Amino acid sequence: MSAAITTQDIAETLGAVQIGVLFSTFLFGILFMQWVSYFTSKFNDGWSIRALVYWVMLLDITHVAISWEYLWMYTVDNFGNPLTLYAAHWQYDSGPIFIVLTAAPTQFFLINRTRKMLGRQHPILANVIFSFACVLGFVQVFMGLYMSGSLLALDASGSATTEGYLKFVPISVAWESLAIATDMTVMLSLVGTLMYRRTGFRQTDWMLYNLTLVAIECALPVTLFTIGHITAVIASPTTAMHQLFAWSQARLYSNTLFLNLNERSKLRKGQDGTSHGSMNVKEVNFMSAMERTGGRNMSRPQVHIDVTREEHYVMESMSNKGNDNEDFKGVPPV
Repeated sequence: MSAAITTQDIAETLGAVQIGVLFSTFLFGILFMQWVSYFTSKFNDGWSIRALVYWVMLLDITHVAISWEYLWMYTVDNFGNPLTLYAAHWQYDSGPIFIVLTAAPTQFFLINRTRKMLGRQHPILANVIFSFACVLGFVQVFMGLYMSGSLLALDASGSATTEGYLKFVPISVAWESLAIATDMTVMLSLVGTLMYRRTGFRQTDWMLYNLTLVAIECALPVTLFTIGHITAVIASPTTAMHQLFAWSQARLYSNTLFLNLNERSKLRKGQDGTSHGSMNVKEVNFMSAMERTGGRNMSRPQVHIDVTREEHYVMESMSNKGNDNEDFKGVPPV
């Protein structure tokens, strides 16, 4: 079999794995800075959000460590062993577990935000959207866990190869399609709710615009990588081309969560990071010309008036102490 191995085989397997793991590591570095920003901002979050934060961090650290071990297995432990390129490995086959266990809590967190905002005026619609997204999310989790469990069971046989992935292509496509449907439901419902809540006031609309922008920016990379994963699985299921996208999907969901949490720091500061309409306040001074000139005679009395005005537009605290999802405090109701 070693004689049949070509440079293209190596590129489609080892090359794709290396790029996928390195890009995932790059995203992990960005994510680490998000963690630093979150903890240094000292948000007064409730226990449920803190538990979600630590859960996602634990999954990311574990998954990245597994990806490094995976690359080590290829380049060091099995260096010069071409059969490794065609074998199935538990490191990659466990990937769907980390993806769905990171994606689902993030999706539920975001759709719960929509439910709380929209539920003030349209409780039935809010609950319908929330329930629909939750059903999609739970089915997505079940299919991802089933796929990963099936692949790991195949690995336990000891002789599993990448050709065994062929029968899992329909399950993978169905799982990833549900993931896209869930992401689109969460994103569109959140964006629609935020746009609906516009008031015409500059500061409020600026805040809603930033939240909308974050929702779109977070959903776009995840969706593109999921589509890339589906396309690669369909086009070349027996190679590692789909791993160009698979290793980074969990990082993108984590980045979505922390971007939404850290956005509160910007919203607290207000537009342009400063308070607007601020001027120093001074006393209104009425002084005659005689007083201002030290008693010198003037042709007629004069009055000098110094008036300055101070206005502060301070964002309300975005803290959610006592309410884990009060992230949009300060946004007026519909």
